[in-house]
Amino acid sequence: MLLPKIMLERVSRNYPGKKAYRCGAVSRTWAEMNQRADRLAGGLMSLGARRGDCVAILGQESLEIYEHYFACMKAGLVRVGINWRYAPAEIAHILKDCAVKVVLVEQRCISQLSAALTLVDLPIEVVVYGQGDMHVMGYERLLARSTPIAPIDLHDSEPLVISYTSGSTGVPKGVVHSHRSVALIIMQGAISRGLTTDDVWYAATASSWMACVLNMIGLANGMTTIITDGAFEIDAFIEETQRHQITTALLVPTIVGRLVDRCSATPEVLSSLRLLMYGSSPASVGLIERVLGTFRCRLMQTYGMTEGGWVSHLTPADHELGLKGRSELLRSAGRVGGMYQMSIRDEEGTELPLGQAGEVWLRGETTMLRYHNRPSETEEALAGGWLHTNDIGRFDEEGYLYLLDRKKFLIITGAVNVFPASVEAVLGRHPAVREISVVGAPHPEWGEAVVAVVSQRPGHPALTTAELGAFAAAQLSRMELPKHVMTMEELPKTVTGKIDKRAIKDWVDSQREKLPWAHATLQAEAAE
Repeated sequence: MLLPKIMLERVSRNYPGKKAYRCGAVSRTWAEMNQRADRLAGGLMSLGARRGDCVAILGQESLEIYEHYFACMKAGLVRVGINWRYAPAEIAHILKDCAVKVVLVEQRCISQLSAALTLVDLPIEVVVYGQGDMHVMGYERLLARSTPIAPIDLHDSEPLVISYTSGSTGVPKGVVHSHRSVALIIMQGAISRGLTTDDVWYAATASSWMACVLNMIGLANGMTTIITDGAFEIDAFIEETQRHQITTALLVPTIVGRLVDRCSATPEVLSSLRLLMYGSSPASVGLIERVLGTFRCRLMQTYGMTEGGWVSHLTPADHELGLKGRSELLRSAGRVGGMYQMSIRDEEGTELPLGQAGEVWLRGETTMLRYHNRPSETEEALAGGWLHTNDIGRFDEEGYLYLLDRKKFLIITGAVNVFPASVEAVLGRHPAVREISVVGAPHPEWGEAVVAVVSQRPGHPALTTAELGAFAAAQLSRMELPKHVMTMEELPKTVTGKIDKRAIKDWVDSQREKLPWAHATLQAEAAE
């Protein structure tokens, strides 16, 4: 039986004095993390939390995030992260949806929690941490007065975490993971990325969702993890890399691009990096070339999802092959790890042959238990014992996975299926393009037309539809070429750092009167 709490106890014995975490001016050894987790677990139980209850935390990045997670591991509590960017109504929904018993809140987020609690009719204990911790129910006071928890026999199938993600109904939905799936995700994370005890790890990610596990990979090998002190800032990351000699980091492509721009004249500031990983969304071939031309590190891509963990990797060797004549590899998500089984299926659930595109189905022991309080959605997502990911992809003969897009963002233009991600991979190589998102807009003749929304690099003239189309004409079909180009100074992002395609599509829809075919579209709609 594999339990994360056992991993914590073992690593604290094997590396007691080794730094587990550093955050700003504060650091903790593995022994200290284990001891404080024991005390916090005892403290949470003293406030009335019992095995199987949900205990939430609301705050920006800090060491308390991980002490809370470890305490939940120890006590059989269910960890719930709440994104500090959520509005009070969203916070209230989470508190009610999982009947939170105790919530830890960072001092700078008290006003958000207070507003949310006015919308909730539940007896919730509140513990405040950060910036002096002088409240009556303060975090450090709770630890000081609490007795370490006695060992509890847990089963690895019990729920450990509910990670809230965007839902189709407009409110966050909870993804439930077990102790076993979290432990396996941690083990797979260390093995597949080649991380060692001597690495210093940094992942710029929001700890409120499943990606928090990325900053717990040290449980598998005892390495040191650097935690963002509050919200991520590029200059702070550069300073921390130099100060702590960070060797491995995971960033989203948007941040990677800005990092290259920021360090193009002084790449030596990141000389300690041996491996730079990117995930959450694909990186353009142009960005990959710029990174490897600027920094002396290797690149790795990781593909995953809240419901299934991180399942495939495009390795450093794959990147090198891609730059030596096999450029198509740079558009893939790599190969699936040995812990998983993946299948490409059509609309009827029939497995498709190599090369054909369909929905990506996933099976393995890191997949979620269920969606919390959503039995019908759970049944649909896990039908037949497979996780239906809603991603569209295909395999090649060597087992490389190519993700074409999300099913919901597929563009059907003139009865032809266009996958935005494939178009973005080509258009993103234009030297004037900093960020790009491709969406479908209503068209009176074709149903939808391809529209490219671009954030440009400074110093380039405004991109035109004709120029971008000419650039891509040799690589894209006529139906895939953008029929219109729109610009934004900054593309909107989700709370996890991805380009927010849904927001971009809504914005394009709000600008429909500016599309070249707008008059004809309005006439067609009026005639219906």
